[in-house]
Order: sequence, then structure tokens, then C-alpha cells
Amino acid sequence: MDFTDIRYTKADGIATITFNRPEVMNAARVQTNDEFIAALDAADGDDEVRCVIVTGEGRAFCAGTDISSGFQLPVGGNPETGEGIPEDVGGTSVLRMFDMRKPVIGAINGAAAGFGATVTLAMDIRLVSENAKFAFPFARRGICVESCSSWFLPRLVGLQTAMDWMLTGRTFPATEALQRGLAHECLPAEALMPRARAMARDIAENCAPASVAINRQMLLRMMGADHPRVAHELESRAVAATVAGPDAAEGVLSFKERRAPRFSGTVRDAGFMDRWWT
Repeated sequence: MDFTDIRYTKADGIATITFNRPEVMNAARVQTNDEFIAALDAADGDDEVRCVIVTGEGRAFCAGTDISSGFQLPVGGNPETGEGIPEDVGGTSVLRMFDMRKPVIGAINGAAAGFGATVTLAMDIRLVSENAKFAFPFARRGICVESCSSWFLPRLVGLQTAMDWMLTGRTFPATEALQRGLAHECLPAEALMPRARAMARDIAENCAPASVAINRQMLLRMMGADHPRVAHELESRAVAATVAGPDAAEGVLSFKERRAPRFSGTVRDAGFMDRWWT
């Protein structure tokens, strides 16, 4: 796919996806969503990519859905039964990110509102600039939660904070995002991308791809498990599979030899877990 709404680059085992409509503060339209999913597909299917960074061009991360001409989103169907209801556009991006086998780091450089805020919830690590600000303004626009945010947000920050942000729709600063657990680190603007790249490079250079893929999916999926035995059973399968593979031997050898590991495996080595979730 040719990208116009985003920019996709790859270097040193890291794919960087940049929302690239700075003239409208990177506000997203349906095309943006399609391109974002295509970029995630490209990164996930490329063995040279070990980690993904998502950021925004200019002073905003993503100002949400482009509503300059109203909500240009698919509508129709019966909301009571669900018959004929089109999928929430933002939700398709978030679900694709949820299924990723590569970790996703959000480098949130500026305003993140609406979809621009909810799309970050499915990212594995959120680094924010001191210039960033967030808003979930759906109630103030006469619409409702979207992009699977009613699932992600209370799990990340707790129900009371999620209620505050969603019911008021207020804008809050990066410092509050950090205090409430939405952000992992809050950094000076000039330090944001170097820090994101350093974290991504650490994963790319020192971690086995299949191990990262398994760990990521287990942490996300076990949030909904009703007993720790579910995790125990699946972890037992994963341990048996990974210990039998070459990357476990390399991990031990590199530790003994005090050198960086040279893992030969790929995320496809974690393919055995696909049937667990279907």
C-alpha cells in the first residue's frame, strides 16, 4: 500500500509508524485507519522488524477523528440487535494491534484526543512528552466510547480514573497521565524519540522474538482469565515449547559467555499459541 496519511520507516530492527497529517494535527480519517492497519501488518510480517514505535508528525500525536466535515464514519443497522451495524473504524486498528506479535511503543509527542488517545491504550508501553495532553471527549461530542477503550482503559488506570476521564471528557496533562498509570515515562520533548528508540533497540538486540510474542500475548490475554490456573496451564505449554528450541540454548550460552545473544528464531516459532485464542 502507498501511504499518504502515515509514514512508515524501518531501521535497526525497528519499524516507526508516524501519523502524518500535521496540517490537521494528524486527525484521522477512514483512510488513516486503513493505512495504519497496513503498516501494522507490514511490521508484524517482517522478520527484520523486532519492535514498533508509533508517533505523530509535528506538534500533535493525533487529534482524534477528523470532524472538520462532521463524523464521516459508516452508520446504519439496528443498535439494539447489532444486525447490520458497521464495525467501529478505530476498533479495527486497536484489535489489529492487540493481535500483534511485535511489541508496540507509543511515543506520544503532543495532543492525543479521541481516537488519538484510545488508540494508545493497546500499545504496550506509552512514553509521553511533557508537551502531550490527553482527552477522551466523546460525551462532549455527543458520541460514546470507541476503539475498545471501555475494555482497555479501566484495566490500565482503574475504574474510578476511567470514569473521571470518560464521563467528564476533560483534557488532562502528561503529568496526570503519568501519575494515574496511563504513561510509563514523561520526558522532555527532545528526549522522547531517543528514549523510544533506545527501548526498542534493547528489545530488538537482546530478546528472542518468539519469547517476546508469547509474553506479550499472555499478559494481555490473562487479564481476562478467571483463575491463575489458566495462566499456569498455558505457561506450561509455552515453557515446554521454548525450552526445546534453539533460542533457549543460545540464551543460556550467551549468558555464560557474557555476550549479546544471537537469536535465530522468529515470531513464527510462537505459532503454536494461535489455537489457544480461537
